[in-house]
Amino acid sequence: MSSFRFIHTADIHLDSPMRGLSEDVPGVAERLRLATREALTALVDAALERAVDFVVIAGDLYDGDWRDYQTGVFFVRQMHRLAGASIPVYLIHGNHDAQNQMTRSLSLPDNVQVFSHEAAETRTVD
Repeated sequence: MSSFRFIHTADIHLDSPMRGLSEDVPGVAERLRLATREALTALVDAALERAVDFVVIAGDLYDGDWRDYQTGVFFVRQMHRLAGASIPVYLIHGNHDAQNQMTRSLSLPDNVQVFSHEAAETRTVD
């Protein structure tokens, strides 16, 4: 068996509104919200630098319904960066992921494979 390298992540909660903090300390809440974007960007940077074979995002990429469609646009931009390096992404939705109209209409690049949230699925990687 040949070796391979991948990056696994979960619970990114991209652009989480940080509900408990936003009322008490607005500046800190905004900084923490933006940190999720910085973390995803750093993850993509690491995948590119290390030339990994694939990336697994295992649940809770989002945090409920989006307030702003730019959350999805940002995610798609990051996935396009991986597509440019021919790095596949395997995405599994978690219980916090938004299943609203925006997520269903979001056009992901071909390198992103979304697993069903209704039934078990298998993907074979050469």
